[in-house]
Amino acid sequence: MTSRRATRILRTLLWVLGTVFVLALAATAYLYRLSLSLPDLEVGPAATAAERTSVVYAADGSVLAEWHGEVDRTMIAYEDMSGDVRDAVVAVEDQRFYSHNGVDWEAIARAFTANTKSGAVSQGGSTITQQLVKLLFTDGKRTLGRKAREALLAFELESKADKRKVLETYLNIVYFGRGAYGIEAASRTYFGKSAADLTLAESALLAGVIRSPGRYSPTEDPEAAVERRNVVLSKMREQGFITSDQELAAKREPLKLVARRPEAVRAPYFVEYVKTQLIDRLGAEAVYTGGLRVYTTLDPRLQAEAEAAAGRALPSASDPEVALVSIRHKTGDIVAMVGGRDFARDKFNLASQGRRQPGSAFKPFVLVAALEKGISPDSKWSGAPYSVPVTDGVWKVENYEGGFSSGMLSLRDATAFSVNGVYARLIMAVGTERVIEVAHRMGIVSTLDPNPAIALGGLSQGVTPLEMASAYGTIASGGTHAEPGGIVKVTDDAGAVVYQPSRPATRVVDERVAVTASTVLHDVVERGTGTAAKMAAWAAGKTGTTQSYRDAWFVGYTGDLVTAVWVGHRAAQVDMTNVHGTKVTGGSYPARIWSDFMYRVRSPEGAAPAGAAGDAAVKRVRICLDTMLLANQRCPNWADMDLPADTAPLGVCTEH
Repeated sequence: MTSRRATRILRTLLWVLGTVFVLALAATAYLYRLSLSLPDLEVGPAATAAERTSVVYAADGSVLAEWHGEVDRTMIAYEDMSGDVRDAVVAVEDQRFYSHNGVDWEAIARAFTANTKSGAVSQGGSTITQQLVKLLFTDGKRTLGRKAREALLAFELESKADKRKVLETYLNIVYFGRGAYGIEAASRTYFGKSAADLTLAESALLAGVIRSPGRYSPTEDPEAAVERRNVVLSKMREQGFITSDQELAAKREPLKLVARRPEAVRAPYFVEYVKTQLIDRLGAEAVYTGGLRVYTTLDPRLQAEAEAAAGRALPSASDPEVALVSIRHKTGDIVAMVGGRDFARDKFNLASQGRRQPGSAFKPFVLVAALEKGISPDSKWSGAPYSVPVTDGVWKVENYEGGFSSGMLSLRDATAFSVNGVYARLIMAVGTERVIEVAHRMGIVSTLDPNPAIALGGLSQGVTPLEMASAYGTIASGGTHAEPGGIVKVTDDAGAVVYQPSRPATRVVDERVAVTASTVLHDVVERGTGTAAKMAAWAAGKTGTTQSYRDAWFVGYTGDLVTAVWVGHRAAQVDMTNVHGTKVTGGSYPARIWSDFMYRVRSPEGAAPAGAAGDAAVKRVRICLDTMLLANQRCPNWADMDLPADTAPLGVCTEH
């Protein structure tokens, strides 16, 4: 060999070695760059940033609703997936999953041979890891470069994450048809159960859907889906996941699908109320695709009783509708909400959005304002008809519940029998602005006009049942007010708190004033217009009826719950002068619905609110109405009164 030829060979060899070195270096750099782009799957499924379904829970932990956009996905842990479904997916999608390093070269060679013989793509060689890489990191185009990138990424991925994490993530994001992404959403969509509870046959069917959700859809082509399921079962038996007996039993199992799930299963008006609040605070994208866990205050038992009470009283589609809100007045927690008869027909929430005239149910705000000014509940007032000149004419007082009294009567009696003449005079003595300030302080958030007609509930805008329940709760709790709310906390699907509202109770009314107001409102139930609400447990409240019987209210409370009930038609101008043969007043249907509901959900002790009648803070005394001292046996005008113990008079009348 000549030196010249040897030189050429050496140069060629060096060039080849250099090229190989450069290519190896480039490949190493490429792999390194790709490795930096991989997520750390140890942080959990949320790292994929996929669209995830948000779940709403009741106070007892049961599911109220699920929210999602076009993608329905609920991320779950490996342990929460049926072992059968994990085995079925491995058997049909990647039988050497537990032995390869991300790429199954044997499967690729087999697929290449089969595709060459058939002249078409009849088999695929992608492992579960490669499919996961395709779902997470590539654009899905069927090119040689893309396949090479998938293989490299799959190999690198398995060097970072174990098989368990790879399979968990894959089963959380793969598509199963009908908008269901991930095994949990698929399980609930097709079978109405959690992925942990899937049978062997159900697991095999869902595993079979993955290859082609359209072709093997159990809803669109049940026969094809069952045939595919049986193929999966055979593969599971061949690979030792199940026995022949299990295979045969599963193949005999009939296909039982559930109907498509509604968005909200229970308490739809409450769920929509919560959703609206969260969209305002967190945005629609987070609510529908963020995989939130929304923990609420709703009590399913109380909700069921509220809906049942409304349905028992007014069951017909032509009947007036019922709105009901029940709150634990010490905390502001909303435990039940009925926003109408049929959410599917009308999503407008009469409980939280329906502002209607409250009628005499507004009188307690005038009462509290009067008590704060030092006016006694046993002071005497005229109940005669009353007219007051106002800016746009004359305000003429009429009565819709208790009837007029031409004589003098106490503020306590005027409240019990809802005598408008007394309250018209009372607001003129107290001042309209003062009443508005008290109402807002107690929990009314709607705009109130500085018009004396508000004493009788004559509001231009109206108020909602939610507002009324919240404001009455201030009296029930002894003068403290907690903002009403339905959300306890919101977390992401990894458990981190995203939002946790703070609703501390604050004192807004003097306790003695609240206690006295409670004793007055207790008389409404005991002997006044609200006797239909009377039950074995202590209760207090107020009725309300508007002009032409278009709105009827009862708002009342016990030791732990305050509940507002409104009855009327969605069309505000429709009267209720003949509902099953009677005129609807606050003391009729609303009071009966309130009593029906509250009796069934009452606390075992049935106690009165702190400081109310029967509490140690209040004592019943006989008062001389002429001197307002303790009455003696000779006093001609006297009354038994429930007064705060520390404000009751100690001296005895000496004038009689």
